[in-house]
Amino acid sequence: MKTVVVLSGKGGTGKTSVTASLAMFQARKAHSLVLADADVDASNLPLLLRPEVTEIHTFIGGEIAEVDASRCSAHGSCVESCRFDAIHLNDGHGPARVDLTACEGCAVCTLVCPEKAISMVPREAGTWSIGESRFGPMAYAELNSGGENSGKLVTQVRQAATSLARDRHAELVLVDGPAGTGCAVIAAMTGADLVVAVTEPTPSARSDLDRLLKLARHFRCPVGVVFNKADLNGAFVEETASELSADGVAVLGSVPYNEGVAGCIGRGLCPAECGGPVAEALEQIHERFTALLQRPAASSAATLPVHQ
Repeated sequence: MKTVVVLSGKGGTGKTSVTASLAMFQARKAHSLVLADADVDASNLPLLLRPEVTEIHTFIGGEIAEVDASRCSAHGSCVESCRFDAIHLNDGHGPARVDLTACEGCAVCTLVCPEKAISMVPREAGTWSIGESRFGPMAYAELNSGGENSGKLVTQVRQAATSLARDRHAELVLVDGPAGTGCAVIAAMTGADLVVAVTEPTPSARSDLDRLLKLARHFRCPVGVVFNKADLNGAFVEETASELSADGVAVLGSVPYNEGVAGCIGRGLCPAECGGPVAEALEQIHERFTALLQRPAASSAATLPVHQ
């Protein structure tokens, strides 16, 4: 079983479209896979593939203060001590109330309350689910507004997907990861057999890609790069692809810009399902992706110098 994580230096590069298209070709070729959406702050893969939910679980992310109203005397020490302005009294009268979106779970209020009327309780920060999509089973999650510990929820999603893959003897876990290079990306990337980095032909996207490549190198993850909307600046793509190849970074291919892609996604289809030049390009990318994934891990990881 191999794990592949599709990432991008920023949002909006087409990461989810590439993930879903790779999944379609895997399923079409009868290669068993499990999907995961680890972008728990903005989960889009379930919106596109519309899995039928079979399991849903509560995610506990840290603790939050809770006031026992029957014991609160409106002393006010909790209000004065809370540096996050998360506890309030109504016109100086009790009981105290906790602003759930502001509480950071530091527990200072539990120490200063003379009546011991405040305790820390588990905080429901989101949910994670299992569903069945048209391309295979999927693990995904949704972080509540103001929810914390997204890195832990990403780890939970990956663990659920890996468990599914073992139970169903799947060959591949394909993860739609979060954008950027933060802790959620690290949680998604760690231990992956391959990172597919989706980028665009602009200087700012190149800068984002360089940061992502440095992170992948740190965690010794082989990388294959996909250029989306490549024909908007073909010369830039050519130059960047040449530099990446010289540095030992695999270039999986380029996807042309097509105004019809948005309408395709709006109908609940991934770009590869709509045919045309975009689908042809994505199929070629899938072929190179498959070949890269079959390389021995040690030799792939050893050729990851990053363009400076």
